[in-house]
Amino acid sequence: MLKRLLLSLFLFTYVIAHNNPIHTHLTNEEENFIKNNPIIKVGAETDWPPFDFVENGEYKGFAKDHLDLIEKKSGLKFEYITDTWENLLLKTKNKEIDMLPCLSKSDTREEYLLFTKNYVTTRDYLFANENNKNINTIDDIKGKTVSVVKNYIQEEVFKKEYPSVKLYYVNNILEAMDAVVTNKADFTVANIALMNYHIKRYSVTGLQAKFHLGNNWSLLYMATRDDKPLLRNIIQKSLDLITVEEKNKITSKWLENKENKEKKPNNLNLSSKELEYINKNKTVIIANELDWIPYDYNEKGVAKGYVVDYMKLVFKKLNIEPLFITDQWSILYSDFKNGKIDILPVVSYNKKREDIMDFTQSYLSQTLSIITKKSRTDIINSDDLVGKKIAMIKDWNSTKKYQEAYPDANIIEFENLKDIFDAIKDNFVDATIQNKFLASYYINKNYYEDLKIVSDISIKNFDEKLFVGVNENLKTLHAILQKAMSSVTRDEIKALEEKWINITKNIDFTSEEKYFIKNTKIKVTSTKTWAPYNFIDNNDNMKGISIDFWKYIVDKAKLQTEFLPKKTFIESIDSIKEKESDVVVGTSKTKERLNYSIFSDIYLKSPLGIATLQDKNFIKNASELLDKKIAVGKNYSAHKLLEEKYPNMNFVFVNDPKEGLEYLSNNKAYAYVDIMPVLTYNIKNLGYTNIKITGQTGIDFDLRFMLRDDYTILQSIINKVLNRMTYKEREEIYKEWINANYEEPYDYSLLLKVAAVFVIILFFVVYRNRQLLQYQKRLELAKKETEKSLNNFKTLIELNIAGILIIRDKKISYINDEAIKILKYNSKDELIYKEVSEIFQTEDSSNLCDVLISSDSSELNAISKTNNLIPVLLKGEAAEFDNLPSHIISMIDLTDIKNKEDLMLQQSKMASLGEMIGNIAHQWRQPLSSISTISSGLKLQKEYDQLTDKTFIESLDNITETTKFLSQTIDDFQNYIKEDKLKKEFNILNSIEKVLTLMKGSFTNSFITVENDLEGIIVNSYENELNQALLNILSNSKDALKNIDEEHRYIHIKSYKSSKYAVIEIIDNGGGIDEKIIKKVFEPYFTTKHKSQGTGLGLYMTHKILSDSMSGSINIENCSFNTYEKCTKVTLKIPL
Repeated sequence: MLKRLLLSLFLFTYVIAHNNPIHTHLTNEEENFIKNNPIIKVGAETDWPPFDFVENGEYKGFAKDHLDLIEKKSGLKFEYITDTWENLLLKTKNKEIDMLPCLSKSDTREEYLLFTKNYVTTRDYLFANENNKNINTIDDIKGKTVSVVKNYIQEEVFKKEYPSVKLYYVNNILEAMDAVVTNKADFTVANIALMNYHIKRYSVTGLQAKFHLGNNWSLLYMATRDDKPLLRNIIQKSLDLITVEEKNKITSKWLENKENKEKKPNNLNLSSKELEYINKNKTVIIANELDWIPYDYNEKGVAKGYVVDYMKLVFKKLNIEPLFITDQWSILYSDFKNGKIDILPVVSYNKKREDIMDFTQSYLSQTLSIITKKSRTDIINSDDLVGKKIAMIKDWNSTKKYQEAYPDANIIEFENLKDIFDAIKDNFVDATIQNKFLASYYINKNYYEDLKIVSDISIKNFDEKLFVGVNENLKTLHAILQKAMSSVTRDEIKALEEKWINITKNIDFTSEEKYFIKNTKIKVTSTKTWAPYNFIDNNDNMKGISIDFWKYIVDKAKLQTEFLPKKTFIESIDSIKEKESDVVVGTSKTKERLNYSIFSDIYLKSPLGIATLQDKNFIKNASELLDKKIAVGKNYSAHKLLEEKYPNMNFVFVNDPKEGLEYLSNNKAYAYVDIMPVLTYNIKNLGYTNIKITGQTGIDFDLRFMLRDDYTILQSIINKVLNRMTYKEREEIYKEWINANYEEPYDYSLLLKVAAVFVIILFFVVYRNRQLLQYQKRLELAKKETEKSLNNFKTLIELNIAGILIIRDKKISYINDEAIKILKYNSKDELIYKEVSEIFQTEDSSNLCDVLISSDSSELNAISKTNNLIPVLLKGEAAEFDNLPSHIISMIDLTDIKNKEDLMLQQSKMASLGEMIGNIAHQWRQPLSSISTISSGLKLQKEYDQLTDKTFIESLDNITETTKFLSQTIDDFQNYIKEDKLKKEFNILNSIEKVLTLMKGSFTNSFITVENDLEGIIVNSYENELNQALLNILSNSKDALKNIDEEHRYIHIKSYKSSKYAVIEIIDNGGGIDEKIIKKVFEPYFTTKHKSQGTGLGLYMTHKILSDSMSGSINIENCSFNTYEKCTKVTLKIPL
């Protein structure tokens, strides 16, 4: 009986639990939405099988099965409204339907729909009549007719992206197919699943898939009304809960080709056990890395790369669908160890890994190389990595093997490759060791100007072969995978290599670009004498670095060109302006040239060098040339770049490098400036032994192709080819010319001259060799001195009492120890790469960088690690750091100074209070005496019975008025001593009158006459602080007037409004201030009085109040006024 009771209770609990699921993934708000919306109306299309359709009155399909799972997982209940697609869109737009279960996304639809993430990806093809031989590529559809269903996504795409295509409207996909078969339309576009369904059901023949038509319509989503965001969230969370097995089941039911599904893997000699495994396991879960480009990476949610395609190829042979899980390597490796992932598709061998995986045969190999910054010359091989910071990927086998081989190595681990390459670029680490091909891809794509591969490297016990790792518990999977990999043919491998390894062969030009390439002959120009970049050889052929880069682009893009070289660079530029030429092959972008031309991406970078005579010393940068005559090619990039940075430079214009070096050799110019390889080549090949390269300008020359400004389509073509150009290909072109011996046309008329001077030169060879040896010794000594100075400088920076920061691109690139101490951080690593907005605070964050880099000192609040505000004094200066424009910021902690200022302010205020109390005592004597006299008189009159009512009332009124005056004095005093600092609008006339009221008694007792010429002016500032400033100034005037005759003590106060300020002028005739000390009066503790009479803080604090608190100013000067010769005038300016 008890067992039955317990069983009944269990069954009851089970039923209740399953009929009332607890949706822990939903928020309270989402749960309430479900309760308040018991029925959700879903738009169900009648005729879009196998995704979304009605058959025999029943709604079914790929989308319907997903909706069934969403109902179970969320608690939502759906009501299906069936109709045509056009009507369903209209009803959703009019809020008659709540959601649509299967559609593509577009800008138009996003105006009234909220989309989930895409939950299925299709592959769309262009279908045409099988007898139509005129449509084979996307370029062939111009002017053709496409059959489209009204309001399908294809209609919107063709109107927007292919306006030349005519639209033939139909009601459904079957009618679209019929239109193509009957030649009413040339083609239609649909996905394979949709077409297969209709072809099989309606026995349609005569259609052929011509090519894949890639577009965003291949991604399918669910979408809700735009006023139901909670519904969209519930749908998305439910889709996320659908398991891989559930997705596979639905996909297998509706989208798989049943004929192919029944096929068994053949020619693999699989055992019955292995075939049984395949029948039971239709999917395999494979790891997919984020950024191991081009092998294994993810782009916009899609797994891509050589390894991904290899896995697809192998498992296609087994009729198993690979499912790719994307994440960082460390997470993927952890999930693999925990059994959540079946296969790691590309791993290197490590004996410890045998405990968790079985290795297949090797199918790839890798070469490891050292990658460092392009500007570094101290890292050549593995020996140079000692003591350096080496960046490696966390949990990679290469990382572990390098640690084992070099246990003392300073390895810093990262999660992904991009962070590693960024860290090298930004000097956070020194180098990394990576797959050579992978590194070449990254460098060529994003880091060509910053990073380089220096040499290959071998790591002890590191196997360079790459394998597939299979979970150790999946022995059968490992066995069949080995057989499938063995069946991969050489042609299949070659196809993968063509797609992923030989990436330069696959440049995706648009139809417009292809048309341009096919129908346009490009006129190319350059100068003839700019070796080694572009020049004419003895056979009248154009040669050089820039020419070879251009030939590469012509070859890859199949461009038609005509070369029109010019004698001078000015002629080349003019031909671009007049559109007589289309391209200049070697130049640089400048502001002036952007007015009439456009530029390609950079294909090579080199510094501008400075050539001088041998007797000149090292030149640090071009700023040292400002007072010299500098030869440059007229309108050459060197000229324009120097002119932009140094507009006042004294240029001497030449036509080419040969003429420039002649000017230099004959002392017609102090220096000749050009790109470094040009200088090196011409000095060497023109035989100038009296000329040397003395330094660099500090300006980089970025070589680009210059195009006429209406050829944006050619710009796009060139950039696409450059982006696909490998690091190795670029280096080969550059090294070929830098290491080559150049041959130019020889002027035989020079032969006799050369022979005549040859004997003379011979006598000087020994002398020059001796000079060269001495020069080398001096150079070595200078190098050591420079290194010593650099080390001393670094020590100086680190020991500086000021914090030093170097800012580049609004981020911290360097910081010294003192700055770390000021900001209360533990190490430099915590601050490097931080945005400056995280470290400094201003009222207007938009101008923070302007404040930081200003050469004027400024006060700001710094934010410490604990988020406390630290007052600091900053000063910036532009500089170059690691050959990049940066700003050096010095920072001094003002905390102690500010604390002392607060103390001094309090001292000043206490001194002012003492002065004020004395003034109040003076003011109260007379009123109190008056009250005493009146009250005594009333008493006597009362005693002698002479007090009349009139006298009594008048006396009381007099006492009342006097007490009101005393009360007002107390109010003014209370307002003055208030501690609150509140910015508000007030009239400065009232402030002056209040202070004069407080000072009235003191002025009267000191026989001082005060004259006013006041104007009422409203300002928005700190009234109490202005009152204190006025009290300090008037008190100083009163003390100064004590030294002259009582009959001539005079103060004049005037207020008026200027364009930006309210101005207060206070003039006293106290004899002025000695000119020797007038500049010191605002210094703290400076006073002309005896120590017992003054603190020396009054004017210092007055200056702080006016300049810091009120953003105004105060000035003191000697003057004459009216009949008085020696006067002091204090001028206060308060912003309006």
